[in-house]
Amino acid sequence: MTDATFEQPIGGFLDAIASDAPVPGGGSVSAYTAAAGMALVVMALEVSVKKAEDPAPFTALIERGRTVIAELKTSLVADIDCFSTYMATLKMPKGTEEEIAARKAAMGQAALTSTAVPVAAAAHCVAGLMIATEARAICRPTILSDVYAGANLLEASCRSILLNVDANLGSIPSEADRTRYAEAKAELLREAADLLVKATG
Repeated sequence: MTDATFEQPIGGFLDAIASDAPVPGGGSVSAYTAAAGMALVVMALEVSVKKAEDPAPFTALIERGRTVIAELKTSLVADIDCFSTYMATLKMPKGTEEEIAARKAAMGQAALTSTAVPVAAAAHCVAGLMIATEARAICRPTILSDVYAGANLLEASCRSILLNVDANLGSIPSEADRTRYAEAKAELLREAADLLVKATG
């Protein structure tokens, strides 16, 4: 998968989501939604900095926000790639004991990757929410609704992205890895919920 995903018209992307193709799916769509939420916060900062006496706090947050957008775009592509890899492992031959063992190992690795990717994407959502909380304090009152909308999209996307952890956790071979990712998921959900209150409450 390449950045060609971002070169197609938005209508084409929506058509792809609504088709019977397995990707883009919940994880990649949620990453896109999170990026849109972060973009709204950046927009509010870009508008507000124009009349700011000190632009430094705004430009610093804008830079951080654009970094989060780029990371979420990477997460979108990674989600599509790892799910496509998982689907390919299901088609691996299983006619001999060696083939069965190789397929099992490949599926375990694919499940691990398919859990790591959404956890990383959710962490980017949390980073975006941190920016939204700071933006709320300095953006112009007339554009705070966009900060609030962006924060809501980031938090909802975080929860949606982490549904993929539930889907893949049981297929991870290592109990230690399962525990680690389950704990990471719980912490990210807690952080996102707390930050949403600070960004919009």
